[in-house]
Amino acid sequence: MAADTAVATPDRAVGRVVAFAQIGLGFLVSSFGPYLAGIAVELDRPRGELVWLTMMFGAGLVLAAATGSVVLRTGAGLVMRLACALMTIGAVAMAVTPDLRIAGPGSVLVGVGCAAVALATPPLLRGPGAAKRIAVAVGVSSAAGVLAPLAFGALETAGTAGRWALLAAVPVLLTGLVHRTVTGAGEAEEDGGRVPLGPASVGWLRIVLSVGCEFCFVVWGVARLADTGVALGTASALGASFGIGMAAGRLVGPRFVDRSWAVGAAAGVTMAGTVIVYLGQDPATVTAGIAVASLGIAPLYPIMLAGLVNLPDLTPRHSASIASLASGTAILAAPAALAWLDGQIGLREAFLLPVPLLLVLMLLARRAH
Repeated sequence: MAADTAVATPDRAVGRVVAFAQIGLGFLVSSFGPYLAGIAVELDRPRGELVWLTMMFGAGLVLAAATGSVVLRTGAGLVMRLACALMTIGAVAMAVTPDLRIAGPGSVLVGVGCAAVALATPPLLRGPGAAKRIAVAVGVSSAAGVLAPLAFGALETAGTAGRWALLAAVPVLLTGLVHRTVTGAGEAEEDGGRVPLGPASVGWLRIVLSVGCEFCFVVWGVARLADTGVALGTASALGASFGIGMAAGRLVGPRFVDRSWAVGAAAGVTMAGTVIVYLGQDPATVTAGIAVASLGIAPLYPIMLAGLVNLPDLTPRHSASIASLASGTAILAAPAALAWLDGQIGLREAFLLPVPLLLVLMLLARRAH
């Protein structure tokens, strides 16, 4: 009976579960920047001391990488639903109080839940045309992410703590939790053979570099805007420019992600935006730079993930674990490095960090091509 159902409507059912989970992930991940800026003000503590709250996603991804092959044996669809449950509980804990004894564990649950979504997505969307399907999935996620900084900004402007905006993700996550799960085609494949270490290592590094650039903006974009002198609510609202650019780039991206020039063009646009962010002294210029950079960053992760997923002799579970480890490494390292640079040379200069990362990524992409 279950097998017959899976054959009947696998694409639609899997697509719906992925969509609900990715919407929740997009909203919560895009909340990291304004949440960090807001809770630092509430607790009257330096931003660098609290950046760990927004790094739990990275820690969760590393954990997912270590356990991914075993976890995915239960079914990627089931993993998606459990992820929705963890993200719901964690979001509520982070929203209701700034007390780190509650918000801290909540951030861990959100991080692990988001990581589970990232882990389960590639096996469900694997196969011919994976780059386009992944680009659409993360495009939906990015579109949902546009709403997060706007919600934070609206609440802060109204005199309410922006963290309450996290509750907006709860209804869609609950919908994903109760949604009927269908086994994806990729889950039926057996693990076998050896991991092609050379190509897999290059694929891992390419994801690290692309995600590292993205999360420099996700975690620190609102803080960079706040440093131009605008109020926190305004900075949070302006930070939506990153999500808007990401959503636009990832929804348009499927048209050209398979082109040989895609990585070079995307990296070039990202570096141009990064330089504008560095040069900007006013909120309008910095916002424009963030928007330009987001358009370039948008297609990089789907391209790199699809390249890893489609490596010959690499099973879905192995590719998911490697991608999870790569993303986790980037999310742990890049924002932390930028936080350290913020304390040493200032956030404005620190925001040039994506430039060398992108240059290395372009070199690796050229060699792979």
